[in-house]
Amino acid sequence: MLQQISILGLTFITLILGAPGVGRAKSAVEGQKLYMTYCSSCHGDKGRGDGAAGKALPVKPADHTDGKLMNSLSDEFLMTIITKGGPAVDKSSFMPAWGGVLKDKQLQDLLAYIRSIAIPPKASGK
Repeated sequence: MLQQISILGLTFITLILGAPGVGRAKSAVEGQKLYMTYCSSCHGDKGRGDGAAGKALPVKPADHTDGKLMNSLSDEFLMTIITKGGPAVDKSSFMPAWGGVLKDKQLQDLLAYIRSIAIPPKASGK
């Protein structure tokens, strides 16, 4: 009986987590971890475009806290530059492509974090 309940519970969890969109919410917290690993060396720990490696670049990295700038950019544009690199959107070739490194969920989390640090933040649905 206990084994049947365990199997039923495991089946239920598998079905729920496998459902589209369920268990896959964008997480700014997870995105922050990714940002610190992949982005902060150029964009800085706070996202202001003042990272140690970024200071050596001929073009200053984007300031992700600049709400005026960031809110004018679509999610599609940001995902393109993150996944395909700067040249994909006619920006600096020093911006690397992370699409071959990060999985879709990680990319969504990273975007959620970048959106969360803009001041003012982007209004929902815009």
